[in-house]
Amino acid sequence: MSFEIDFPPLVELPAQRAFLQALVPCLASNRQTKGIWLTGSLARGDADRWSSVDLCLLLNAEGSELLRDTGPYEEIRGALDEALGKGNAICVQTGESAVSGCLRGIDLSAIVADEVLEGTGTSCVLFELNWTLLASNESPGPWTGSLLPLYLQDGLNGNRSTDVEGKSTALGSPDIEMISRQIQQFWLLLARLPAVVRRQEQLAAHALLSELRSLLIDLVVSLNGARRPEARARINQFLGQAQREAFEKTLGYSQVSSRSGAVTGTGFNWVGQAVSLVVLYRWYAPQLAEIHTLPYPKRAEESVLALLGAELENWPSNITTG
Repeated sequence: MSFEIDFPPLVELPAQRAFLQALVPCLASNRQTKGIWLTGSLARGDADRWSSVDLCLLLNAEGSELLRDTGPYEEIRGALDEALGKGNAICVQTGESAVSGCLRGIDLSAIVADEVLEGTGTSCVLFELNWTLLASNESPGPWTGSLLPLYLQDGLNGNRSTDVEGKSTALGSPDIEMISRQIQQFWLLLARLPAVVRRQEQLAAHALLSELRSLLIDLVVSLNGARRPEARARINQFLGQAQREAFEKTLGYSQVSSRSGAVTGTGFNWVGQAVSLVVLYRWYAPQLAEIHTLPYPKRAEESVLALLGAELENWPSNITTG
């Protein structure tokens, strides 16, 4: 069976285009497939050669015992094996309910020498397939993000492609309840710093500071009027240049002593990184609290800073936010 599929012009992205040209017809040939949309950076038009291929699939739950009994995973795996060659896709389900699911993976066939890929330095193609399983009389809710229809079953229109348009809308609106939790959570996380430093838990210290940094980035994106999507492969585009540079200055890795967190290698120590993050928090969090009329956790701030000062001898007695 042949299909008229209008692939986007991906001249600069031959690996992603080859992946779509191989997989989409195989998915469309399944009689349960009602529609296939391209989403993510490829649909927005800001993809680069490292971008993943993100697809949304609308599947008809009626008329297939397999789909009702086991979900679409086996059907989609079969399409991947047919399109890419058996064993050329490593993938895992990241979630599945009775009506929806997600499969993330890597197309290993892209590393095979091919004329279309020569000179591009292309390696593996990352992909994500999200599906929604619906009876014919059900009305699907909108997926988030920009959507570009690749295949639509007869009688199905492409209106979903206009549900959300543009990068800023795709980010979503700030979640006020989440902002409130994150403003409080910062101090709960930071209070764990003395324990990991004193125990010389270098890996735990790195994980803790990474968690704090990610939380702060989400708060700053909220201050910019958006909500960052779950995928973390891109952050630069969600921050202003000054904001990005401020966060980059908090990076650094080194060994630290058990008591003070003093540097024994190069780069920032854990205490130095934490102080930099506190400076950022005290600049941005009060602004968010004021904008959204949220309580600012002043008592928690004072208590945790006193704890850090008592437990870590290199912790400054005064932190200036300017």
